[in-house]
Amino acid sequence: MDVGLATAAAIAIWFLWQNARVIRTAGAELSLPLMTGGLVLWGLYYGFQFIVIIFGPFVFGLAQAELIANNFEGAARWITNLVATGLFLAGLLLLLRGVNRLLQRVQESADALETEISHRDTEAEELKSEAAHERDFRKAKSEFLMGLSHELRTPLNGVIGLASLLSNTNLENDQRKLLTTLEHSAQAMLSRVSDVFDLSLLETERVELRSALFVPQDVSRAAVGLFEPLAAEKGLTLTCDCEDMSDQAVIGDPVRVRQVLSHLLSNAIKFTPSGSIAVKVSSKSIDADHVAVSFSVSDTGVGMSDSVLEQANKGPVMQSGAQSGIGLSICWRLAWLMDGGLSFQSEADKGTTATATLRFQVEPAPADEDF
Repeated sequence: MDVGLATAAAIAIWFLWQNARVIRTAGAELSLPLMTGGLVLWGLYYGFQFIVIIFGPFVFGLAQAELIANNFEGAARWITNLVATGLFLAGLLLLLRGVNRLLQRVQESADALETEISHRDTEAEELKSEAAHERDFRKAKSEFLMGLSHELRTPLNGVIGLASLLSNTNLENDQRKLLTTLEHSAQAMLSRVSDVFDLSLLETERVELRSALFVPQDVSRAAVGLFEPLAAEKGLTLTCDCEDMSDQAVIGDPVRVRQVLSHLLSNAIKFTPSGSIAVKVSSKSIDADHVAVSFSVSDTGVGMSDSVLEQANKGPVMQSGAQSGIGLSICWRLAWLMDGGLSFQSEADKGTTATATLRFQVEPAPADEDF
């Protein structure tokens, strides 16, 4: 029995120190030496008893060994049990107190985590609600703008038509100048109304792209041709470089491509008081069936400041800026619809290069016919 008790004390000491890290985490470091001390005393006591009983008869003789064992047990047993039990119980109490504190901290952490999760769930619900309200507001706004644009187009077309008829009558020079100004203003207003209508359609995702076979070079030259008179009025040189594209045909929506180019050219002419504007068209193969076509419009105008340029290249953020205009908002959304994007390079007082990169399907090769 003595050897069993001594072995049990040794195993208990090993187990304590194997879990020393957990005990320290509980804040009960002092319990380790106290409990170890009590267990060591028990182990020494029962180990000595075992040694005397087993080896004593060979050294001292059986009678003498029994006498030593009885005297040692009578003299040391109660002291050993008292001290060892006191140390062990003191360490155990410290350990239990530390474990209790650890459990309290765990419970507090669990409560805090539960509160945080509940708070985040509430925030998520609020964000969802705000997002839903925002979508409803944007939809209502777009519906209102679409209706307003439709209502404004009819009287504006009437004003433009009447101005055209009036221009065919006999008018004095001053009257004709005023009529020309009126007609240009009405056309500009009609263009803005059309832009608002297009933007509303894009925001409500009502624009569907058409697929047609076209040559980007032809679309680019046609768009440049529309703006040549306006550029000439301001004394600007307008050029178009499509050498990289030659007559390569692609499948896409030429009407929307022309719309993107028109807005970029309109902005370039608007912000270029003198100098030149250059349009360049280039392509880069994506895979066997698709190609990325880049339409770049470079001007020598006022350019952008660093802050405006940084905002411009972020994409959608630019749409709310005063310098972006409805036109560029339309360009961004049309570029996204065509799996592309816009990018800008600019220096203040030196000019800007706006590039629209759009993705198209390559014209399929003609199938071989067997005769």
